[in-house]
Amino acid sequence: MNLTDKQLDLLKEIGNIGTGNAATALSSLTGKKIEITVPDAEVIAIERIIFVFPKPEDLVVGIKMFVKGDIEMNVLLVLDRFAAKKIIYDLLGNQCEDITKLDELTSSALKEIGNIMCGSYITALAEFTQLYLDPLPPELTVDMLAAIVSETILMSASYEDDVIFVETQLKIEGIESVTSYMFLIPGRGSLEKVFSKVELK
Repeated sequence: MNLTDKQLDLLKEIGNIGTGNAATALSSLTGKKIEITVPDAEVIAIERIIFVFPKPEDLVVGIKMFVKGDIEMNVLLVLDRFAAKKIIYDLLGNQCEDITKLDELTSSALKEIGNIMCGSYITALAEFTQLYLDPLPPELTVDMLAAIVSETILMSASYEDDVIFVETQLKIEGIESVTSYMFLIPGRGSLEKVFSKVELK
């Protein structure tokens, strides 16, 4: 998938709009000032997702949403275990010793954070393109990155060979920023529809 600079700029701009909305929603949810920025957005081959992390065999937290409607895509938000623990502590005030043993309250909270992050990007994409997008409820998985990516890909019968990779920096007031990674795995022909809608062919 060879995207032009304008097409990549569009995806990053949609990411900036979406994360701005997500920051507002998370601030309301937690009562803390939160800023989210998108320092990078690029296209990577689907098999290279696992190499975004230096140790792809490490445990990560994945929150994934399947989107149907005018186009289909999977949206996957990934936090390494250290970032997930930091978010759990900074936003929820809970200590998390073992990311594989999340209680129901913490799991629900992480799902809601993923729902806000992914959902805000999907909403921004829908508003920008006037496409009808219907996201399903988020699913949370704690596993090796390679396993989460493989499962996400298998959820879609037909997908592009490349994915949109969006790096985000989540800054909580008075606390060091946390990096998260969002992957948009588009169904076959989905990006063509997106760019056609905004006349970027």
